[in-house]
Amino acid sequence: MFKILSLISLSAQTLSQPVKGDIMPVYDHPIGGDNDANGCLIGAGYSWCESDKSCIRQWLTPCSDNYNGCTDCLSKQRKGMNIACPVECNVVVDQWRRPIAPEPLPPHQVDPLPPVPVAETPPIRPCPDVMCMMYCENGFQQDQNGCNMCSCLSPIPMTPPEINGLLNPVPVPVPVPVPVPVPGECPIPITYCDNLYVCPKVTEVTHCSQDGISGYTTYQLSLVIQDPEIRNIYAIYGDTQFGEHPLSIPPAHQGTSIYGSNLGGVLPEIISLNRDAAYDSWLTIGLTEGDRDNKLSSVGIDFNSWTETNGIYTTNAAVFLMNSDVDIIDQEISIAQLTIPDNQVEDVIINVQGKLHCDKMVHGSCMDTHVKTWQETQITFHLEKPQIVNPNVIPNNCLSWFDGCNTCLVREGVLRGCSRLMCFTEGNPHCLSFSAGH
Repeated sequence: MFKILSLISLSAQTLSQPVKGDIMPVYDHPIGGDNDANGCLIGAGYSWCESDKSCIRQWLTPCSDNYNGCTDCLSKQRKGMNIACPVECNVVVDQWRRPIAPEPLPPHQVDPLPPVPVAETPPIRPCPDVMCMMYCENGFQQDQNGCNMCSCLSPIPMTPPEINGLLNPVPVPVPVPVPVPVPGECPIPITYCDNLYVCPKVTEVTHCSQDGISGYTTYQLSLVIQDPEIRNIYAIYGDTQFGEHPLSIPPAHQGTSIYGSNLGGVLPEIISLNRDAAYDSWLTIGLTEGDRDNKLSSVGIDFNSWTETNGIYTTNAAVFLMNSDVDIIDQEISIAQLTIPDNQVEDVIINVQGKLHCDKMVHGSCMDTHVKTWQETQITFHLEKPQIVNPNVIPNNCLSWFDGCNTCLVREGVLRGCSRLMCFTEGNPHCLSFSAGH
């Protein structure tokens, strides 16, 4: 407490020195600290304002160096920047709060309703020059007059509206929830996504890289709908119409021509004949068990050149639905399945386009003169071999378990019997086979 009182007394002595305007004098031995290159007393909170050619306290005296007009200044105050705005800026804010008088009734109205009383506009009162010795990452709370209080806003992931968006704030995308890791499982990390329309999601088809093709991990890529106005997704593509937006798919395992597929997944009947076909690599929009009715098509993609050593990279190609008016059913749409070696780390980059809901629908088709579409570009999926959360926990769907020395039969995560070999060294425990694998 004594240090705080001493600091206040020292500031009062500093401010009591004669000044001209708001320019601080330069002392040989200044009280309160050093002067900066322009002679402003730093310890007393002064800094140089180039536009006014004077030393000011930026939270008390407006300085146009700190903002570009009232809108920018008020926006920076909301975001927690401790600066003063010109008095006329309060008029801009007040205009949004003034009640709107009702429209006059037409002259032929017989029994007009009584007029709604219009409240008097309160006098404009500038916000007090209060300096909060705190930093608020999400901005300060405001009182009923729109003035900052020394209390921080809650850390909600949202974009504060600007002055010109107070009446119609822009909706904030909802981030994809992150699953809680389960011991014995291998969750794929989900990064925060603030895309407006869709967010990427990676799901492992295999289990901890162990129940698919040996030495490979199979991933399914999907898009999670963020905007409720989205009607469908009808194309993934690469182009240069509005900049360089490539479609980039890494090298991946391909099944044989008899059992494999390029679009829409593999039919269950084929998988029953060849289990490896379940881990084929393909592209799609929604379909995952084969395209029986030829709903998908592609243009500009040479699938014959897509191998384990050669990927797809194009700026003039697309995979698309033949019927672009199909409505989505689920909020998660599959767009690819890829099987890559365990030791590879790859990124998949796509662009996606679809339609928004229509104001007037007739027999499933939009009758609006202007069809509403949307697109999201350069969506990135990161593929990296998942790491097991706790390697000593036996997964529930494991059938055969290696405990580091012996092989054991397992049922629902419980050991039922093990071999009795004498081991001089121990390996890493892991599941040898799964109930859904081979």
